[in-house]
Amino acid sequence: MSVKVLATLGPSSINRTAELAGAGADGFRINLSHGDRSTWDTMVRNVRAAEAGAGRPLALIADLEGPRVRLGSFKPLRIRPGQTVILGDGGIPVDRLEFFEAVEPGDLVLIADGKVKLEVVEAGEGRVSARVVAGEVIEPRKGVAVAGKDLPLPPLTEKDLEDLDYIASRDFSHVMVSYVRDSGHVSRVRSELRSRGAGHIRVIAKIETPSGVENIGEIAAESDGVVIARGDLGMHYPLEEIPRIQAKIIEATRRSFKPVVLATELLSSMVNNPVPSRSDVVDVYMGVRSGVDALLLTNETAAGKYPVEAVSWTVRIIKSALRDYKPHKPGPEGAEYRLARGLVDLADSLDATLVVYSRTGTFPARVSAFRPSKPYWVGVPTRTAARAVVVLWGARPVIVPARDYEEGLKLTVDRLGPVLSGSIVMAAWSREQDYYRVIVKLDRGAS
Repeated sequence: MSVKVLATLGPSSINRTAELAGAGADGFRINLSHGDRSTWDTMVRNVRAAEAGAGRPLALIADLEGPRVRLGSFKPLRIRPGQTVILGDGGIPVDRLEFFEAVEPGDLVLIADGKVKLEVVEAGEGRVSARVVAGEVIEPRKGVAVAGKDLPLPPLTEKDLEDLDYIASRDFSHVMVSYVRDSGHVSRVRSELRSRGAGHIRVIAKIETPSGVENIGEIAAESDGVVIARGDLGMHYPLEEIPRIQAKIIEATRRSFKPVVLATELLSSMVNNPVPSRSDVVDVYMGVRSGVDALLLTNETAAGKYPVEAVSWTVRIIKSALRDYKPHKPGPEGAEYRLARGLVDLADSLDATLVVYSRTGTFPARVSAFRPSKPYWVGVPTRTAARAVVVLWGARPVIVPARDYEEGLKLTVDRLGPVLSGSIVMAAWSREQDYYRVIVKLDRGAS
């Protein structure tokens, strides 16, 4: 399938990874904001077992918690609109001083993903007085955001650095970085991974803040992919603006020839129901048609009652959305992009199967950016490279160890054997080794 399905693991799915893979999941996300290393290790083991059972590579994605403001510990407080509450000294504790440094009268403070809304009346050092706009109860340890504002938080917390140690030691294929505000944030994470001997792990930037949206061009260029995190974006922008923001992020990411993942409330109706709502089906359908590489299910598979059904429905909707889809292809820039565009156009014009060989998975990202009309095969020498390729549009990795590109391309075609039929376009390219090879095998019986 061309558009990939990623599933978040949680209480509902921790022991159902094989079923989720069987239903069509191509990769699994572990949210490091929840659970502990023992729980995460169970998830990692289950994903690798599911991978072995499925006989195909599965992406394993760690999601860093990131620098987030949270309420402290206190007894839940019942509230009503118009009531005044105090945050900070003498009131409800907030765990970051940066919150008090940035907040101003008139700001709208959002708690628990916007379920509680407070309008700031007075703001001083370490203390904020606010009027309740909406909400019934304020609970401890909930997330806090200021609508339309980025707080001056560090790109990585001490917990994130400890979690990067864990990620590097457990063979993850990707890491999602939360609250990315600029390209330097992505570079810092990449540097931290390299220092831990894990430079092969792909870095995916989550766009959740106004700065992230404003700097999407440089972020997409520096990262290995982008996630449109609509939940947090909805805390900073009016909800009616989210479709426009989503389209802007997709366009900028695809212009950088990087994969883009759509997330949050894709099939939220399936958290409690075995069948999605009509509006959810339309949302997923239109998300696919907007040109994303992958769809990320969150609560639907992590905490919902029907995680396997959610994956199955996502696959069904993707197939329907792609039935007569003609994707926009970005204009190629540079030799490798022109080669990739040429290969895709050639394969599509011949209705041929496209086969490429890549040692690191970089070239397939270029190929996927031009949206081949049908899934294509990618030969790679290692399981690590195969897992990195899984999330790319239309890519089907096959592990083929080889000494060089020439041998790799030949062995990939030999390995696929009877799977290949009709015309075939085969290609391998390497900037580092100045290697370029394209072979066309025509089906003489084709009209």
